[in-house]
Amino acid sequence: MSHETLVLIAKALGPLWMGGFLIIVLIRSYNPARRAEQERIARSILEPGPAPETGKDRP
Repeated sequence: MSHETLVLIAKALGPLWMGGFLIIVLIRSYNPARRAEQERIARSILEPGPAPETGKDRP
């Protein structure tokens, strides 16, 4: 196989592969069944204490 053929294959299949990967990531990230798990993970990095904008304690 020549270099030009490999470049052509990469240019043709690379965007398709990345587009498929993007679709999988979007489906997994917006899946309502995973909402609770994502909220738990997002809140796990927050420190407990008063929230700066409201003064209320964070859950």
